[in-house]
Amino acid sequence: MNLVWLPGFNGAARQPLLTRLASALGPAHRSLFPGLPRGRPSEGLVRERTFLAEAIGAATFAEPPVLVGRSFGGRVALRHAVTAPVQAVVLLGFPVRPPGRPRPDDEAALRAVPVPTLIVQGDADEKGPLDVLAPLVESNPHLSLVVLPNTGHGFGRRQEREAAGALARFLEALGRPVSRSRRRV
Repeated sequence: MNLVWLPGFNGAARQPLLTRLASALGPAHRSLFPGLPRGRPSEGLVRERTFLAEAIGAATFAEPPVLVGRSFGGRVALRHAVTAPVQAVVLLGFPVRPPGRPRPDDEAALRAVPVPTLIVQGDADEKGPLDVLAPLVESNPHLSLVVLPNTGHGFGRRQEREAAGALARFLEALGRPVSRSRRRV
């Protein structure tokens, strides 16, 4: 399986959290760490999505990849997945609605994403509150939510282990049909 890892806002291409998660999954997966353009996000994330599409195209994957995005990288991955061929999406700490900053385009993308999408979210994440995410997850049968207890927007080592387990189970399940009653990973 091909995995494309996208860092948080202005993060290094090989963001430590993402490299540790990729390492935890083992060598069975081909990983690409293209990074994202730095600086202020473009309108509609067009520049970032174009960059991602070019990186995926240059990789010449035999099958559509799984996009794994941390925070801002998840926003780019999700928006890309709504219109481009991907196998699945994983969102790690998805900043759907930071305080005072509604993101209706991100909410619309969550409702519209047509592929299996796992959201790993802290129960105390102020940038992606569960009271905003939960109804969106219920509105789209492709969405699954794993809640990390006592966790904000940042993931520590304990949360990394939990996220790695959820990610491994999600990737394993991609090869099997998943009924709506079994959606939660």
